[in-house]
Amino acid sequence: MNAEKFWSGWLKVIMILIVVAGSFLAIVSQFSGFTILNSKIDRIFFGNEIPGEHVESLERWLTGVTGAVMLGWGFSMLYIINHPFKQRERWAWRSVFYPVLVWYVIDSGISAYYGVLFNVVINTVLFLQVIAPLLFLRNIFFEQIKTTA
Repeated sequence: MNAEKFWSGWLKVIMILIVVAGSFLAIVSQFSGFTILNSKIDRIFFGNEIPGEHVESLERWLTGVTGAVMLGWGFSMLYIINHPFKQRERWAWRSVFYPVLVWYVIDSGISAYYGVLFNVVINTVLFLQVIAPLLFLRNIFFEQIKTTA
């Protein structure tokens, strides 16, 4: 298997996992028994005292919206990787690289600022899973046309 096929396949798998994770967060988080993420976030922001009766609804809404955004983002990236990326269109490489870079810096920066370090770790793992293949494939998209003088 050549490197281009491997790394493109790797990106597809990662984007499919993002779609699945987004679906999980958008749907499963809406059931009251799903408290894994909320319990981590609660400890960071509220300690042992969770204020108000509406916090659980707020958490479900935030998790659901986050999941929906991940789902849409993953589908968009998967489309780009399955179509124009295969054609080695330069804009397709940039359309995956720059949004992932911007997402990582902003999301991780905000998470670190608020002390949600488990999210920084998750972001870093995901970022490396996407950015590594892109860097390996960069030369294929941007190879210079050599001319003989």
